[in-house]
Amino acid sequence: MGESTLKFDLTFKTKSMSSKLDWLNNLASSKIKYNLGAGVPPISLYPDFNPAKLFGVEKLSSNDESINYHSTAGYINETAARFIYEEEGIEFDPNDILITNGVQEAISLTIACFKNKTLACIDPVYPGFEDAAKLFDCKLIKFPYENWLKNLETLEEGSLFYLSSDFSNPLGYTLTLNERKQLVELSVKNKFYIFDDATYRPFFLDQKLPPLISFNQKNIIHAFSFSKILAPGLRTAFIYLPKELSSKFTNIKSNLSLNNSGITQKIVKQWLIENNYSLTNHLAKFKNRLNENRKITRKFNLNYEGGFFSTIQINHKADFDFCNSLLMKEQIATIPFSLFTENKKFENQLRICISNIDFNDLSLVLEIIKNFTP
Repeated sequence: MGESTLKFDLTFKTKSMSSKLDWLNNLASSKIKYNLGAGVPPISLYPDFNPAKLFGVEKLSSNDESINYHSTAGYINETAARFIYEEEGIEFDPNDILITNGVQEAISLTIACFKNKTLACIDPVYPGFEDAAKLFDCKLIKFPYENWLKNLETLEEGSLFYLSSDFSNPLGYTLTLNERKQLVELSVKNKFYIFDDATYRPFFLDQKLPPLISFNQKNIIHAFSFSKILAPGLRTAFIYLPKELSSKFTNIKSNLSLNNSGITQKIVKQWLIENNYSLTNHLAKFKNRLNENRKITRKFNLNYEGGFFSTIQINHKADFDFCNSLLMKEQIATIPFSLFTENKKFENQLRICISNIDFNDLSLVLEIIKNFTP
């Protein structure tokens, strides 16, 4: 297990790195024995699915929508509307749904729509949002997570507030029911929009709370991805939009990516039909793993109630040098919070992803991290 066997170098300099998301993507695709750095789903625990069968190759004809040009908004919008009704009990107009290349494209489309407005988020933040905001040269306000709700009082009309209300990346935090109500009420009162990144919402272990969009559809953008559900390579997400934003989003998407792959849309559609629009059975085995892993996190006094992420505090400065030493000596990949924030409060904390590791390995790895000396 020498250095020569490693396919990834965790040495990272934020000031010289052009894209944090590109760096994270490289980490996710690297072969590391214990990869607690990347938010990788455990595809091996999901039931096998046959894309060719779902695609219906034997029935394919030249006029099939999946291999031809189709509407920029997508052609499985009715399916997306049925899905949110079955999963959340919410009725939604299919005409206000956009099919995108994952949630990351949805984030970029949203920022393009709001590039002349103020953008806000909770600090620490998912780097895919911050990188996109910088790409479009937007004004970005980062509210400290301790008092973000109070600070939202200052957000001006027409602004955009980004968050994940369920199991956020990187903190793994979930809004309480009261916080959800206060947030939506404040957005209505001050007339700003909310982008709710629901990527990790399906991975609840106890009773799930209602999504923000269930309180108000007029100013909530709800983004749901199948990258963590079926396979990251599908690059398919459903974006539920306020009616007044639908045409603007579609116009921008038509110039950025034209439309999402018809092939992957058809695969997702057929998979949902075969599974009665339910994720319950599909994720059962994975959730058993997460429940077992939760027992381990509690032994180490870590906060974890669902989703992919938790945080661990160490007795050393948790910088990239520490992480690189941990990788080279123990083949354990973790990420320092300096990737997500400049707040010194987090300088001794690492973000860990516990989704793609079993409970025996997780116990071993956490013990090593706690006692590791660079």
